[in-house]
Amino acid sequence: MEKTIFTFILTLLSYPLIGGEPWKGTFMNKEQQIRLVINLYEENINVPGLDMFGPMNGYVAGRGVYNVWYITKFKIIDDQHATMRISNDLGSEAQAVELTYENDSTLVFKQVDGNVMKKVVGRKLKPIPTKIELRPINIPSKSDKK
Repeated sequence: MEKTIFTFILTLLSYPLIGGEPWKGTFMNKEQQIRLVINLYEENINVPGLDMFGPMNGYVAGRGVYNVWYITKFKIIDDQHATMRISNDLGSEAQAVELTYENDSTLVFKQVDGNVMKKVVGRKLKPIPTKIELRPINIPSKSDKK
């Protein structure tokens, strides 16, 4: 009986860790220097250079990435899968993306349809890989910088 109660309590305590908010956070691919800032639960992210549109659900940007790509629509399939549509800051290009959690620390970002994102390499625009792995990063909040 005690073992059953202990297991039940442990399950209740771990539920927020398992079912929390997987589609919220900042993720990075260090090799490509690409960052995904996302919150598919609430529009509360200010997209760099697009403050006039107010808070959004997130964006993709990075060192050398041509334009900032912001989330225009999305669908959460489950805690492991989501799809989203992103557009560049000019609104002239769009891309469909599949997001998949491979494990607790790897998010796969796969471009499936539309214009391929590009980044500046040297003096040329080169497409980024259509499939990249992103890892969560912790960005200190303003209160942590005191």
